[in-house]
Amino acid sequence: MSRIGRGFRLALGFLTVLPVGTLRGEVTPAELAASRFFYPPVGLLIGAVLAGLSLGLSRIGAPGATAAWGLVAVSVVLTGGLHLDGLADTFDGLFLGGGPQRRLEVMRDPRVGSHGVVAVALVLIGKVMAVQAIGDGRRALALLGAAAIARTLLLLSAGMAGYARPEGTGRLVIESAGLGGVLAAVVLALAIGAATCGTRGLVGGLVAIAVVMGLTALSSRRLGGITGDTLGASVELGELAFLLAV
Repeated sequence: MSRIGRGFRLALGFLTVLPVGTLRGEVTPAELAASRFFYPPVGLLIGAVLAGLSLGLSRIGAPGATAAWGLVAVSVVLTGGLHLDGLADTFDGLFLGGGPQRRLEVMRDPRVGSHGVVAVALVLIGKVMAVQAIGDGRRALALLGAAAIARTLLLLSAGMAGYARPEGTGRLVIESAGLGGVLAAVVLALAIGAATCGTRGLVGGLVAIAVVMGLTALSSRRLGGITGDTLGASVELGELAFLLAV
């Protein structure tokens, strides 16, 4: 139980800004790698928070556009904008000229370029429009499914490619992932989609899987692998893909 608790807290601290307290003792590489198995539960937790808020907004009769903007804003706050930062860095690097090393160097730059700004703007606008279009009746479950599936698909991306840098925070997680994690992520993502939104959710899961696989393949070709930034981008694009499909 102690190991389970530590793994969950590591995953929670990595994917959100929620307080997890101080872990006793040094975090080992094995513990950090094993924490990846808790990404789907953390996604479910994030989704549960958003679903509860969605139900509350429906109860007080909040206008659709206002509610959609608020829900997307809260999702950003819960993650501290971590995934959006990864999205911006990824798009700044992927579409830059030169070789993989130059692209990776640009992705380390704290300044955001035009590609990154456009990517973040389009994703946020797309999410707000999608959440508003879904409507109150299915909105809570759609938000739950989107958050859980996007974090689950981190295991898909990590298992499909190697780490592009010689070192980094995501290296242990990516190098420890394998084919088993890929298959499990696909099955779990489809199951979550179907359980939350039925046939639409199943289609949404398939679309999200295709988008994450496409991003991972593109990153492998342009960067020589994936990074923590591309994993963050996969979360944002996976959520957007699922919500648009639903």
